[in-house]
Amino acid sequence: MISIEIASEADIEELTGVEIESKLQSYPEHMEEVSIDPAIRLYRWQTYFRGESPASSKPERIVFKAVKEGRIVGFIAGHLTNRHKDSEIENFYVLKDEQGKGIGTELLKKLLPWLISHNAKSLCAGIFPENPYQAFYLKYGSGYLNPHWVYWDDLPLLKSKLLPIN
Repeated sequence: MISIEIASEADIEELTGVEIESKLQSYPEHMEEVSIDPAIRLYRWQTYFRGESPASSKPERIVFKAVKEGRIVGFIAGHLTNRHKDSEIENFYVLKDEQGKGIGTELLKKLLPWLISHNAKSLCAGIFPENPYQAFYLKYGSGYLNPHWVYWDDLPLLKSKLLPIN
């Protein structure tokens, strides 16, 4: 069973490990050393949790983690921003063995209400043009800003697609 929880600074090392492992499992041929260096990625997470990065971000941010049997198997980090749209997905990873089980969808379902509660109306996510996982965003109706960014201009509509009224 998977539980979706808010991550904290105490999770930084495990988040870093999941990020690097996911990158190496999913598209190693596109990884530069800086993208998988544990010390660099750990520092990046520390600055993210302190609200110091990325430069275009606002202080409001959250990270949701997917936990299975006491271990983080995926996460989504989002924040309010001045870059491209009102909000941004900073990082979004699910370990390869756990993909295709709805974990990514559940993480996105948790992030959307938080973003909307902070008055975000639009969302963007950076992508590698060669990354096959951009199909996840496209199946939920994202458009392309350019080859490196996808977006949604109507978060309540996206939320309604993911969280139908019962």
